Amino acid sequence: MKSFTIQAPVMGTEQFVRYGATVGDFNPVHYDLTFAKQLKLPAVISQGPLTFTLALDAAIAENGLDAIAGFKARITAPVFPDTALTITGDADGKVTATNGDTTVLDGALTAR
Repeated sequence: MKSFTIQAPVMGTEQFVRYGATVGDFNPVHYDLTFAKQLKLPAVISQGPLTFTLALDAAIAENGLDAIAGFKARITAPVFPDTALTITGDADGKVTATNGDTTVLDGALTAR
C-alpha cells in the first residue's frame, strides 16, 4: 500500500441529510439539532457509513481500486458538521481519520 494523507471534503448538515435520504437513514441524530442536544451532543452527527466511505474513497484514490481487497474500520468518535477530517494511510494498510487530535475512524486495508 502507498502511504497517503488526504483532506476529506468538509460535510455539513445538508450533506448528512442528503446521504441519509440516499441510504434510507432517517435517524434524527443526523439532522435534528434539538434531538441531538437531548442526547447531550453539541450538534448533529455524521452517519458512520459516510465517515467510512470518505476514508475508503481516500484509500482508493491513492492506491487504486484494484490494489484493495478489503477494508475494515471502526468509528471511534462522532463527526460533527463542518469538521475537517484528515485521512491517512500507511504502507501496512492502517487507515485513520482524524479531526485535529481526535481519531474518528481506525481501520485497515487488505491488499490484493
